[in-house]
Amino acid sequence: MIKPRVYISGPIEHYDLEERKNTFRTMARRIRKRGYTAVNPFNNRLHRSGRASASWREHMREDIIMLLKCQYILMLDNWELSKGCKLELDVATSCGIPVLFSDKDLMLR
Repeated sequence: MIKPRVYISGPIEHYDLEERKNTFRTMARRIRKRGYTAVNPFNNRLHRSGRASASWREHMREDIIMLLKCQYILMLDNWELSKGCKLELDVATSCGIPVLFSDKDLMLR
């Protein structure tokens, strides 16, 4: 049985990068504990290939590719302050990917 994939969307710019990485990792662990596969944008192809300093647009392209392979998107706190999160939310809703606002929502699925 394939576990449903949950894409994590949260603000990154204008935050401490290490704090954001920790926040995304923590949420990924919580998602996995609930029996899902966590999809963390900090693990996109650019990060894995050592190109983490690529442009915002390059990252968004990679992240959207990851998002489109998921069954859910989970919005982290303060997502509404992020241009990237708004774009991810728009893509998800346009493509029929259910939106979650808490990992607790996964228990209802």
